[in-house]
Amino acid sequence: MQAQLDRLIRRHRRLDRLIDTSKSAGKQADVKVLKRLRLRLKDRIEELRRRAHPVTR
Repeated sequence: MQAQLDRLIRRHRRLDRLIDTSKSAGKQADVKVLKRLRLRLKDRIEELRRRAHPVTR
């Protein structure tokens, strides 16, 4: 599971850089799509983290 988490985190970072590059190039439609992908990745990362470290009460 850690390998999958690491892979998703790297992909998220690449999307961050791509979004920054696209913003400066004026590609707003592309930026919107990339941000949605990044948000889905972030949600998946958080889901995996919760599974790895469940909160017990």
